[in-house]
Amino acid sequence: MDVNLTKDLLGDEEEADLVEWLVEDGATVTEGQNIASIETSKLVNELVAPVAGVISLKKDAGDMVSLDETIATIE
Repeated sequence: MDVNLTKDLLGDEEEADLVEWLVEDGATVTEGQNIASIETSKLVNELVAPVAGVISLKKDAGDMVSLDETIATIE
């Protein structure tokens, strides 16, 4: 499953800074686990895993990511 930034998370913003990953590439995550911290011009928010599985990170901490962009996958 792709992990994307959505309107629910970003609100009116179109992009966010991927501040840090809270998990390592290849780690096993649980559904609802905090996996990343993102920051917009208005807030800092935690991104949670939508499903359980092994995560593969597609973006680096410090990258600017856009709405609906895939930042990780969970198999």
